[in-house]
Amino acid sequence: MRLLLGKLNALLWSDNSNLYARRLWLLFFAIVALLAFFQPAQRNITHHYSRAAYNWWNSENMYSLSGSGFLYFPQSALLYTPFAWQEFPENITVFKKQPLSETLLPTLPLRLAEVLYRAFSLGLLCWAVWRMCELFKIESRYSSLFSLVTVLSIPASLTAGRNGQFNLLLAATMILATVAVSQKRWGSAATWLVLGVLVKPLGLVPLLLFGVLYPALWWRLAVGMLCFMGLSFIHYDPKYVLSQWQMCIEQMRTASTPTDNNFDDIAGMFRTFGIDGSDQTWFVVRALFAFLTLGIAWRLKKNYSSEVGPLLIAGLSAAYLMAFNPRTETVSYVIIAPFVAMCAGLLIRQQKSLTVLTALLVFLCIGFGADCYGDIYKLTRIWFKPLLALLFFGLLMVWGARKYAPIDHRNVQAL
Repeated sequence: MRLLLGKLNALLWSDNSNLYARRLWLLFFAIVALLAFFQPAQRNITHHYSRAAYNWWNSENMYSLSGSGFLYFPQSALLYTPFAWQEFPENITVFKKQPLSETLLPTLPLRLAEVLYRAFSLGLLCWAVWRMCELFKIESRYSSLFSLVTVLSIPASLTAGRNGQFNLLLAATMILATVAVSQKRWGSAATWLVLGVLVKPLGLVPLLLFGVLYPALWWRLAVGMLCFMGLSFIHYDPKYVLSQWQMCIEQMRTASTPTDNNFDDIAGMFRTFGIDGSDQTWFVVRALFAFLTLGIAWRLKKNYSSEVGPLLIAGLSAAYLMAFNPRTETVSYVIIAPFVAMCAGLLIRQQKSLTVLTALLVFLCIGFGADCYGDIYKLTRIWFKPLLALLFFGLLMVWGARKYAPIDHRNVQAL
């Protein structure tokens, strides 16, 4: 046991801990890159992004209007344009079954682009986590939290990294916006928040939450959103752009009321246990918790320092998204994991032991990666992850009502 603890201490707190963390991210990327290159159609959703990019520039419809497929704003197709080197085959099922020897060379540009896209998305997330950890660096042997936060964040990132989800990019933009708000770099904060909306419509939640709480962001976000809307008219045909906005709104409306129980939100959790509610009921629940979230966020800003407050507010917005977005997928929990990991890291560094509270936070981080645990996932599918998000939401509500001093304490005594 002492040997194991010594190894863990060297991994997490030694002078080389940041190096170990970078190696872990590189290992993660190497595995994902190999899978993306040799199996570009297996457990992959980037073909939706690729087709949207090609449809955009060819002035073809991007939306199915069935609530599935491309569920983003029209200009989001621009994000994947640099990686759309080759269009995916029309029939993905047939492509999956073809032997590698027949498809390797004809689809080589597609495979290389998939690897490059994974490098971009994972690289941005890694950089964002590092920036967040640097924000909380102190003069101590236990100065860097990068290794610990990396270890706790990666379980929830595995499937999203493999699938190529835009969730990785949304997590990164939220983290970078949080860092910028903490440092009062309002222009950068507004830029990252608007980029989050470009990545996914879910980015509107942290944008509105930070926008309401920090007046310095108001006019900057207004300008940013005007630029965001104008970006869609980079396309040469304004009539086409307007038609895609109309289809986008219809697609979002259809997608907001899923008919199956395949989503890891609060409604799916209750349905799993036989408790169902109408769409109207869940709309009211989500609206009430949106106002509650705003109230909690205001308390968090008031009670905590300029560094910790934004971290907790971003974590709260992520918890709300996970629990109350009607289309939360199991891979979406990469968005909340870094914020929970950061809270756990701050408490572990301050308290020098695994208390009940820090053990709970570590458990949440591990639980967010449940989709990677084989048979465990079969037992926990749909209901488990939203329950964990609600636990974190409840914890932040308690911390908002009464300040929890240890998480906002920067002085760490040596052992």
